[in-house]
Amino acid sequence: MEKAIELLERYRSGKCSEEEKLRLNHWFHNLDKDEKYLLSEPDFLALKAEMWKEVEKEAPARQLRSIWPRIAVAASLLFCLFMGGYFYLHKSTPQLLSQKQVEITPGGNKAILTLSDGKQVSLNEATKGTVLEENGQVITKTSEGVISYLANNQSSSEESITYNTITTPKGGQWTVVLPDGTKVMLDAISTIKYPVFFAGNERKVEVSGQAYFEVAHNAEKPFRVKSKGQLIEVLGTIFNISAYDDEFATKTTLLEGSVKVSTSGESAFKNAEVRLKPGQQTILQANKLMASDADLEEAFAWKNGYFILNNESLESIMRKLSRWYNIDVEYKGDIPKRQFGGKISINTNLLEVLKVLELSKVHFTIEGRKLIVTP
Repeated sequence: MEKAIELLERYRSGKCSEEEKLRLNHWFHNLDKDEKYLLSEPDFLALKAEMWKEVEKEAPARQLRSIWPRIAVAASLLFCLFMGGYFYLHKSTPQLLSQKQVEITPGGNKAILTLSDGKQVSLNEATKGTVLEENGQVITKTSEGVISYLANNQSSSEESITYNTITTPKGGQWTVVLPDGTKVMLDAISTIKYPVFFAGNERKVEVSGQAYFEVAHNAEKPFRVKSKGQLIEVLGTIFNISAYDDEFATKTTLLEGSVKVSTSGESAFKNAEVRLKPGQQTILQANKLMASDADLEEAFAWKNGYFILNNESLESIMRKLSRWYNIDVEYKGDIPKRQFGGKISINTNLLEVLKVLELSKVHFTIEGRKLIVTP
C-alpha cells in the first residue's frame, strides 16, 4: 500500500513513467478486491479531476481503449469503486437513506420450470439429484445448481415434441443444460422455451430477457434462437442476448465463433441480416439492425457478477436494479439528467449501491420494496 501512496504523489507531481501509470491504474481498478487506502473526499475528487484532464489532453478518442488499460473510463470507474469503499467503511448516511431502512439483499439462483402440461417445479427449492421423471424425460439438478435435461427421444417425430419453459423472477438467475449439451445462463426476468429433445434438422429455442449461450457444436443441426424481433443462427459459439421488453434495443454480442443475426416478425421494418465476428455486437432498435464493435466487459458483466455502468443514465441503472433486487421504482420531482460510470458487484446490498449514486445529487427513499427517486 505504501507503493501505491508513493505512486499517487508521483502522479500528482507529473513524475510518473508510463509503467508506473499502468501500475497505479491497476491498483485503482482493483480497489474492490484489495485492502482499501482512503484519501479524504476532497483529495480524491481533486485527483479525479486531474485524471480526466490528463486523459483529454493526451488521449485522442480513437486511442482511449489502447493507452493504459481502461484509463479512459478510470475516473468514473474509480469514483464508484473508491467512494463506495469510503462510505462503506465510514458508515456515512446520505440525506434520505437511513440505517433503519429494511435491508434489500441481492438476487440469487431462482427459477420456475413449467412443463408442457402446465405442471410447475420450483428449481431453487428442489433437492439435488432427480427433480422429476415423466413423459420420456429426466430432469436432474447437479451440485453446481445446473439443471440437466435428458430425454428419451426414441421417437423423432416433430409432431410428438413437447416443450419446457424455464422462467427466472425478479432477483433470480439460473443455468440450464439443454438436451444437446448447450449451456444457457438466464438473467433476472428471463425465459427460455425449448423442446425436451431436438428433432428434425435444427435446434431451436425461444428467449426473452437476457441469456448467455455456450452452444454445443453440431454442423448437421444448426442452433437457432428466436428473440425479440430477431433470429440468431449458430453452429457452435459463445454469445449473449439482451432482449428485455423494457429496454430500447435488443443486443446480441459475440464472444467466440460466428453467428448470423436476422430480423424477423411484423415489427421489422424490412428484412436484414448481419454476420458477426468475435468482439462484435448487433443492435436492433427502431426497426433497424446495426453492427458495431462491442464492449465485451460490459456485455458479459452480469454473467461475471458485475454491473458495468458506461456513461449510463439513471433510468437505465434503475431498470437493472429493479430486475436484480426485486424492487419497483417510482420517480418524484424533476430528476436531473446524469450519466454514471463504474463497476459494482451484483452481490452488493442495495443500500450500498444507492449510497454511491447519491453522491451525484440524486436521493432515494425505500418503502417496503418500492424505491422512490427524488432530486
